[in-house]
Amino acid sequence: MTTLPLMPAGSGRRSTLVSAVGWLFLVCSALATIGALFQVFVMAVAPAAVNKAVDSVAHDTAFTQLLPRPYRFMLYHVHLVALIKLAWWGLVLVASVGVLKRKEWARRTFLAVLAMGIAALLIGFAWGDSFVMALGARIASTSGRGQMPPGMGSGIALAGFTTVAIAGALLWLLFAFRSARVHEEFAGSQRAA
Repeated sequence: MTTLPLMPAGSGRRSTLVSAVGWLFLVCSALATIGALFQVFVMAVAPAAVNKAVDSVAHDTAFTQLLPRPYRFMLYHVHLVALIKLAWWGLVLVASVGVLKRKEWARRTFLAVLAMGIAALLIGFAWGDSFVMALGARIASTSGRGQMPPGMGSGIALAGFTTVAIAGALLWLLFAFRSARVHEEFAGSQRAA
């Protein structure tokens, strides 16, 4: 098992792992927050165009019947989903800044973000897989050969591999941020403040 690149407890130095993860999540969450703000802005400025686009997708019953229920809910509640995404990425952004400042509340928030991210990733893959399989079955039933489109199975396998790899990395970070050394680094930062 590899060891974490952390500084010795009580050294007063900041670990490379925590700093790198903090900066990575800060940059990613800042970009995602900007994207979510833009999405909310577009929905506020042009609600008729957004509603027209949603209605055109929603009226395609051949497509919407294949969607899992949670995706149908998201389709019909795009404004709510956009606001939730904005709040989520704002929370991750604030937690990332707190992690860089070695605040204990931020470490705990970051642990919760990682756990929810892993759960959302795995659930999203399961829902997406069920949609792709239903779509493949629909295409196979209408094709002359009765077969799924070529490459669909390898696409699902690649998505599964990517999901497992990302979930594994997030799980590793979850355990790393729960470790005694990282906890001590955050607790030491609290005592010094």
